[in-house]
This record gives sequence, structure tokens and C-alpha cells, in this order.
Amino acid sequence: VSMGRRIMPGKPPDKGSFPLDHFNECTKLKEEYVRCLQQNNHDNMACRYLSKQYLQCRMEKNLMLSQPMEQLGFTEKDDKPQAPRKKVKKKTKEDDGWTVGVDGVRPERSSEWRRPT
Repeated sequence: VSMGRRIMPGKPPDKGSFPLDHFNECTKLKEEYVRCLQQNNHDNMACRYLSKQYLQCRMEKNLMLSQPMEQLGFTEKDDKPQAPRKKVKKKTKEDDGWTVGVDGVRPERSSEWRRPT
């Protein structure tokens, strides 16, 4: 019973439905990809070659529609492992030595202080 509300019909996936890997034909590649992500701090660019191999395996086993890899966003250089990208940490005020409650209050500027109303 919808109590007067309209129920939105479901929308099929963009690439259509595809069979699950019930016989574990490409499971080893999937597990290797997940292991690679864990080892490389979840940087997918370092593990793209495994993702490409996994999708090729699924296409070979007729678990998904066969398409050129370029249509799926892969390039020729995605055939071998790459070094993970370095994450640049943004420098904060605390890294420069700023201290909460000490650096924010300046008694010599008491004329600029606002009193709560």
C-alpha cells in the first residue's frame, strides 16, 4: 500500500544486466586487484592493469558484452603496473606552530575584542 504516494519505477543499469561469476572464472583476478588496492593505499591508478585484465577475462568468458578497452577508459600504458600516486598533504596552521587559545588571543589588541550582546 503506497498511501497515496507514487512509487518510482526502477531504472535499468547503463550497460545492461550481466551474469554474475557463479563459477569463479575471474575471481583470482578480482582478489588480486583488491589486494593491490590494499597494498597501494587504495590508489586505483596503480592497479589499473589488473582491472583491465579482469574485464578482459569477463569478456572472454561471456560474462559481459565484448567492447574495445578504449571505450571502457583504458589505454595502452595500462598493461603494466604503475607506481602509486603520492598524496600531497596540505600544510595546516598547526604544522607551523599555531596553538589554539594562545595564538588566537592577543591582549594588546583588547580594543578590537567584541563583547557578546
